[in-house]
Amino acid sequence: MNTNQIISKPLTYFALPLIIFLEGFVSIAIEILTIRQLLPVAGGSVIVTSLIIGVFLLFLAWGYRTGGRIKQYLPQSLRRNFMIAASLLGIGLSYPFISLFFYVTQKIMGVHIIYPLISYLLFILAPLIYLLGQTVPITMNMAKQNQSVGMIGGDTLSVSTLGSFLGAILTTLLFMHYFGVAWTLFINVLCLLLLSFLLMERNSTFIFQILFSFIAILFIYTINIDMENKLFTLTNNYANYQIWDRRQTLPGKETFLQINDSPSSFINEKKQGYPYIERIKKILFQELHLRNADILVLGAGGFTLSAENNYHNQITYVDIDKQIKNISIPKFISKLNGEFIADDARHYLITTKKRYQAIVVDVYSNTRTIPAHLLTSEYIQSIQNKLLPEGTVIFNMIAKPTLSDLYSKRIDNTIRMIFKNCMVIPLAYSDHLTNILYVCHHTANQIEQTIYTDNRNHSTTDSFDW
Repeated sequence: MNTNQIISKPLTYFALPLIIFLEGFVSIAIEILTIRQLLPVAGGSVIVTSLIIGVFLLFLAWGYRTGGRIKQYLPQSLRRNFMIAASLLGIGLSYPFISLFFYVTQKIMGVHIIYPLISYLLFILAPLIYLLGQTVPITMNMAKQNQSVGMIGGDTLSVSTLGSFLGAILTTLLFMHYFGVAWTLFINVLCLLLLSFLLMERNSTFIFQILFSFIAILFIYTINIDMENKLFTLTNNYANYQIWDRRQTLPGKETFLQINDSPSSFINEKKQGYPYIERIKKILFQELHLRNADILVLGAGGFTLSAENNYHNQITYVDIDKQIKNISIPKFISKLNGEFIADDARHYLITTKKRYQAIVVDVYSNTRTIPAHLLTSEYIQSIQNKLLPEGTVIFNMIAKPTLSDLYSKRIDNTIRMIFKNCMVIPLAYSDHLTNILYVCHHTANQIEQTIYTDNRNHSTTDSFDW
């Protein structure tokens, strides 16, 4: 029997299940990490997620097919695959590489996100998953052949699926949450290098293999963990958070909170925020003169709505990421003039029994992306249901005031389907994206479709209602 075709007996007994288990663990972790790492540059829409899952499954299937046809040098094939995969994972899914890749491809292909996204998935994710997909059929060929094919396949797939289950759970609930994205990625790289180390041959190339692994670990640690520590205040399953404190360099002593590479919040020495926030504050506190009122803010950002003053109102901020409070206070603002609840906006509206005098809707995962389930008429209806009579809702939408694109038109249609009459305040009127405030009142939803014509014109008497 050719000794290059199988591993040694002790390694077969003790390492083969570990190889299968860790491959399943890392494979599903890579899928989750890809979705998470592409969030700042591609958003988290259903289309983006479906493309990632589709490419993952397609090249996993191709890897299965190719791996089943490998008959010789099985340990060497696995070792090579794991070392290449570790390098692709550590470099290709790092924040610096992804940022540079999308910047360059968008310069070449244009700003439309689909083409750079597909290019990235085919260039990085596809070969990575193709190599790992070969693991299951190769290890099945390495297993003892005195069992039925069904038993070998069942045992192998069950161990791999168990690894995938734990990889899916632990990646988000444990590693990303407590250690951050870079450490999560690095841990998976170590798992792949561990597998390649188990398969190393004790020959003249052993020292070279150890040296390569050491250099790879050092480089991948630097571009992931070191870079993350330098760039971000925190990374977790939801976002990359950066706080730029330029109090020594800017005359206004401004501080910026950036979420997923997008400007989220700003505050100066007067505790004033971005212009759209100041406009919302003026509407609520000066023009509507709200005092001792319950106000709900969906999307906490940097809690700047009440940073200057809450005017004796009870302000409740709701955001899906419970860590955002500890990020913002005290590094961004000194204190929270209100209450914070960590919850999904839609889930909170469904479960809370409280109703509010005013609701501010400002939920973004980055500058151009609102989570899809927070853009539907059903969601907006749930907002209306939580308004008190005579209550006010203010939507902050980043769109084109001219409604010259489908996205801007359909946002307008969706809001006006529920809130029949709204006043719209764009920060700048042009054919470019800008903040648009939809100010709607609960009592404005009485359907009134009468128009003034030359034949029937009640404008004079109607105006007495002023």
